[in-house]
Amino acid sequence: MDSEERRWAALGRPVLIVSILCLLLAASIGGNRGGRSLAQEDAATPATPGTPVTIDFDQLVAQRPAEVLSGSCDESDETIASLTPLETAEGEAQGQGAAIEAESSYTTIPSPLESLLSGQTNITVLLSEEASDIVVACGEIGGVLSEGGSLVVKLSERNDSGFSGIAFLAPGDPGTTGASLFLAGERTVAETRELVAAATPEAALEPIPEPTPTAEPVQVVDLVLLEWLIDMPAEIRAGQVNFVVTNEGSEAHSVVIEGNGLVFELPAPLDSGESSILSAELPPGEYVVYCPVGDGEHREKGMEATLVVVP
Repeated sequence: MDSEERRWAALGRPVLIVSILCLLLAASIGGNRGGRSLAQEDAATPATPGTPVTIDFDQLVAQRPAEVLSGSCDESDETIASLTPLETAEGEAQGQGAAIEAESSYTTIPSPLESLLSGQTNITVLLSEEASDIVVACGEIGGVLSEGGSLVVKLSERNDSGFSGIAFLAPGDPGTTGASLFLAGERTVAETRELVAAATPEAALEPIPEPTPTAEPVQVVDLVLLEWLIDMPAEIRAGQVNFVVTNEGSEAHSVVIEGNGLVFELPAPLDSGESSILSAELPPGEYVVYCPVGDGEHREKGMEATLVVVP
């Protein structure tokens, strides 16, 4: 190798070393940058939109708001009247701890029932005063008035709340309507008392006495009349029962509950769309439920059911 070649070789060696060092440094910086970018990207990623919010429908509520609104349950509009909030009765519990106790309220609405029936109106029950945007039950106001001018409508469950009930509307003083609401969820009397005790530790949880027939809470049972069948539960508990009888058929129907030497019957047949309440004190046993209209003709066509009443 002559002197010129040695001179170029000497000059090229440092350049090569510097180039290699630069490449190694760039690779190191690039790798670290990639790691930081991934971490920063993960940290900056927002929560997934549309994540469902869990609603506690079993929470202890002192007062449950209710309103009469214009429109249907699916498309409610303005408030016509604010109703008295539903409450659970206070005091010492009696009867069975496994009973489902209903919340209730009564309100004098400053509008005649005819006015509520003249357009689309509904009764909406809300979760609580704090969660007044969450509907737990709703019922459209409509149907055939009884001879006394009253109307019973069902408050159906909304938003999978587990709450349902009835609203009893009756004419009051001139220009007013009396509204009685009854609503029940799935929490038992014993569970409610446990929640009350947990919320107020100083309050002792008193034992619930043994059930007696007179201490049984009133049960509310839906009974629907159709052509040609009776839709109702096959089994209920013994005690005082309020059957909410609704004729969803096209013909007039009535109902008789017979068994154990007892007979309970509506005072008059219900026209299509009409509802009424049949109260009965039922001891344990088996009962036959049938429609007596047509001198047994409706019963022969299939409007007959068996009801088992357990202790």
